[in-house]
Amino acid sequence: MDKIRALRYFKRVVELNSFTAVAEEFEVPASSISRRVKDLERSLGVELLQRSTRQVKVTELGKLYYSMVTKAIRQLEQADELVSQTFEAPSGLIRISCLPTYGEQHLTPVLEKFSQHYPNIVFDLSYNDDLSQLGKDPVDIAIRGGFAPDEHVIAKRLSSNEFSLVATPQFIENLEHDRPLNKSAIESVPSLQYRGPRGVIEWYMLTDGQWQPLKLSPKVISNNGKALTAAALNHRGMFCVPSWSICNYLESGELVQVPCKGKVSVSPGGDLGVFLLYERGKYQIPKIKLCVDFIYDNLHGR
Repeated sequence: MDKIRALRYFKRVVELNSFTAVAEEFEVPASSISRRVKDLERSLGVELLQRSTRQVKVTELGKLYYSMVTKAIRQLEQADELVSQTFEAPSGLIRISCLPTYGEQHLTPVLEKFSQHYPNIVFDLSYNDDLSQLGKDPVDIAIRGGFAPDEHVIAKRLSSNEFSLVATPQFIENLEHDRPLNKSAIESVPSLQYRGPRGVIEWYMLTDGQWQPLKLSPKVISNNGKALTAAALNHRGMFCVPSWSICNYLESGELVQVPCKGKVSVSPGGDLGVFLLYERGKYQIPKIKLCVDFIYDNLHGR
C-alpha cells in the first residue's frame, strides 16, 4: 500500500466529505479513493470513516487521526517542493485565492508581469469571496479584505480597505432630502447592497460617536461588484464600496461621495485592510517566496 497517497486521500475526504469531490481533485476514479482509504483502515485495524449512500462521516478515531496526520502531510509536501526546486529555475503550480474585484483590477496585471520573469510557473487562480483556510484548502496564497486574520498564517497588509458611500452626481441631485443626509434619509434612499458568503452585508453609520446599523431600502442586491457598480453608474442607488475598487470613477467624477452627517461603512469601526496571506512553512519554497515578495512589492500601499 502507498501509505502517503492513502493519507492524502483520507485527509481530503475528511475536508470535503465526499469521495467524488476528492476523485475529481486528484483526477482518479472515486473507487480508487475509496479502496486506498479502506486499505489504510485495514492496516490500522480501525474504522476512520462511516460511509452511506448519501454521505461520509468521520468517526471519533478518524477525527483524532486526521488532526495528527494533517500537519505531517503538509510538512512533507512543503519539503518535497522545497527540495525539488532548490537547484533549478522556479517552476510548477501556484494556487491563489483572491477577492474578485481586487483580483481583476490589481492582482491580474501584477501576475502578468511576474509571468514574464518566471514563465515556467503556472497559476491556478480562484477569484471568489470564499474564506479559504490555508493549510486545509488547496491554496498557497490568499488575498482577503477585512480585519487581519487571527489564524496561524502570515498576514501582510497590502492596502487600507476604507469604504466610501458613493453615487452619481445626477442621483444625488435628484434626492428629495436635505444634504448632508441624516440616518433616516440614508435608510429611505435606494441602496445597492453586496451579498457575501455569509449573507447580505449590512451598513453602519457613525453618529454621536456610536456606530448604528442602517435599515436600508435595497434596490439591487448582488454578489458581483461589477453589477453593483454598473447599477450605481446608471443612477439606481447609493453604493458603499471599498475606495480602491472605484478610484477611477471617483477621479473622473462619474461617482462622487454622498454627503452624510456621519461616516458610513460596512464595518462598525476597526482597522480594515487588504491582506496577503500565506503559511510560514511555504514561504521557504522558492516559487512561493518569489511570488509573495513580487505581489507585496507591487501592491503594497496601492
